[in-house]
Amino acid sequence: MKSRMKVIQKIKELKRKVELGQEMHSLGQHRNVVFLAMSILICFYFVSKKVPIKADEKSLKETDWLHNCFIPEYDLEGAAQDDPRLIGYIRRELLKPPSPHPYKLNRPKEVHYSQYNQSEFANKILNGMEDGFYIEVGASEGELFSNSLFFERRLGWRGLLIEPLKEIYDLLEKKNRKAYTINTALSTTPHASYVTFQPTPGFGTHSHLSNSGIIVKGIPLYSILRALDVKVVDFMSLDIEAFEVKVLKTIPWDKVTFRLMCIEVAHIPEGVDYLTEYLTDKGYKFLGLGIADAWYGWPNLLPKNTLINK
Repeated sequence: MKSRMKVIQKIKELKRKVELGQEMHSLGQHRNVVFLAMSILICFYFVSKKVPIKADEKSLKETDWLHNCFIPEYDLEGAAQDDPRLIGYIRRELLKPPSPHPYKLNRPKEVHYSQYNQSEFANKILNGMEDGFYIEVGASEGELFSNSLFFERRLGWRGLLIEPLKEIYDLLEKKNRKAYTINTALSTTPHASYVTFQPTPGFGTHSHLSNSGIIVKGIPLYSILRALDVKVVDFMSLDIEAFEVKVLKTIPWDKVTFRLMCIEVAHIPEGVDYLTEYLTDKGYKFLGLGIADAWYGWPNLLPKNTLINK
């Protein structure tokens, strides 16, 4: 009888231990869920924080430990241009800060480097404006035919240089430009994607979108601007060999303003009239045509009666 009572007691003790274990396991699961939810909220908060334009490499990297929720490169495709994870990925992995080292230019005594005097005309329109912010899309190797180098060296501008091809981007980095640089193509949709580039025969450092060639990342322009906390661009030079209109159509025009734009139109299939109608509908003023470019500006940020006469 005593033996039977001991067995029953052991069974009760074992049952209680099992129940206690289940309770602890359940409690642990609840704690894990709460911890995960809090981690996600904290992560999204810091990823969406703005990075100031004049941030150096240290400030760009100092919150890396908070960016565990950024999108891995293999998951980039399809991410919306305002996705906080994509913006965090751009800040963490793609943007390179301005170089602190002296310039290494082939022609250091030059004043203007543009192929068709674009920087001279832009400077005239902007009345020698100092401390602006530029974007040069299709930056090439950073010196030859650069439309932005004058503003950077002579007027103290900050900026962003975008170049998709790695071997050309490597040459760009060696120039030690005082601007953010990024090795990516611009997406032709409002989502991250992958695009194919083909070097243009006879031009060396030029390339164009193609159905075959080198596959590179395609990031929406607005995503990069969000990563830099830029809402007003004082001068944008856009030269991407026929895909200018498609890239412009990805921009949420109510969220970013361009004081002055120089857009290459020599190869766009839509034509200058279509481009002008599109940008005029967005509130921009057509300023005139250059040798290979069309010029547009935001009226409230330009002197009255501004026109390009070449």
